Amino acid sequence: MRISLQVLEELDLDVVLGGLPPAGSWRGLVDVGGIAFGLSGVDNAVRIVPVSGINDRWDFEFLLSEEDWSAFCAEPVARGYTTAQAVVATTNGRPVRGDRAVWARVAPVVDRVLDAVRAAVRTPSVRRPEPPEPPLGVSPITGRYLTVEVQGRRQRIYYETAGAGPALVCLHTAGADSRQFRYLLEDPAVTERWTVVAFDMPWHGRSEPPTGWQHEPYRLTTQVYADTVLAVIDGLGLRRPVLAGCSMGGAIALYLASTAGERFTGVCALEGGLGNPSRFVEWTNRSDVDHSLFLTSWVGGLIAPTSPAGPAAQTLWGYAQSGPGVYQGDTYFYSHDLPEHAESLRPATCPLYVFSGEYDYSATTEMSKDAAERLGGQLVEMSGKGHFPMSEDPASFAEYLLPVLDLLRDKYED
Repeated sequence: MRISLQVLEELDLDVVLGGLPPAGSWRGLVDVGGIAFGLSGVDNAVRIVPVSGINDRWDFEFLLSEEDWSAFCAEPVARGYTTAQAVVATTNGRPVRGDRAVWARVAPVVDRVLDAVRAAVRTPSVRRPEPPEPPLGVSPITGRYLTVEVQGRRQRIYYETAGAGPALVCLHTAGADSRQFRYLLEDPAVTERWTVVAFDMPWHGRSEPPTGWQHEPYRLTTQVYADTVLAVIDGLGLRRPVLAGCSMGGAIALYLASTAGERFTGVCALEGGLGNPSRFVEWTNRSDVDHSLFLTSWVGGLIAPTSPAGPAAQTLWGYAQSGPGVYQGDTYFYSHDLPEHAESLRPATCPLYVFSGEYDYSATTEMSKDAAERLGGQLVEMSGKGHFPMSEDPASFAEYLLPVLDLLRDKYED
């Protein structure tokens, strides 16, 4: 699909880029869809500028082949083409040339401009309906703190609970917190049969980092992660709960299903493979790049294009609030440490279900299938879902989760 000059001229960048902070002075060349144009940041404003010739100077270039641009504009769009950043992440950074630090600072600008161009040349994807607004009054969710000891260090953990019945323990994604499970915590279809427990890992959300965190680089390891999950379960006195983790939480759930499966009635690993080296990138922890802004771009392409706009935006807001270096420290576990343990894992010793969304390129369906086969689990493929199903599209996700929970409820022994 080729872009006309008229499409570029009609873009209202004040609207397209509304809410983004100024990024200083910069110049980027964009070459997509059979046309090249410049983006220039001057005096805290961004404008489209013409490409005049060989003497132009650009801080970076963003280039998409005709084939990639066609895939980017296809409807339905394929995994890896949901955003400009998604293309970068799934092609080993191929579209970006030049000064990548400047590109990383303004990646959300590139995302939004190309998304607006795409919307002008083809009909946007139809999003699923927004979930009902929460009723006025007090939520059924209760929040408290629990202090546990993990490898000789005390950790003050924030957790939330709701419901009655056997425990369903929920683990959030990298760089995020337990707010991702708000919809599960407030869904009567779940809480009428389960006590949902969702906690923030140390360094995340409302859990605390260690004293002196300013001088301590955060690097999550497989053993610390597993010990923390088990310490919380023991600290709350939970007997054979169901464990449901997403992304890095899904990855450690796979590990625990193999190494400590007898502790669980069952495990639901959401979007969690056995590691992906490409998710660890320097741009998530550099002093010259706003990590909170970059993260909303880096993970934004993992959200399905049909997910409701409200929950999708709230999912990204959680990433915008992540502490410095926390996401990178989490992806150290997923990209570097866990793969060293993966080969030695044995089949799960509890029922295992591996859920995989169609648009997830962090833990692809192929990766999830491999994990399920290696550990003796069952793959649950979720059509049209992204990497954060419980937070980005909770109603649709429930259609996949509830039948599995019913099966596991029948296996629970009081």
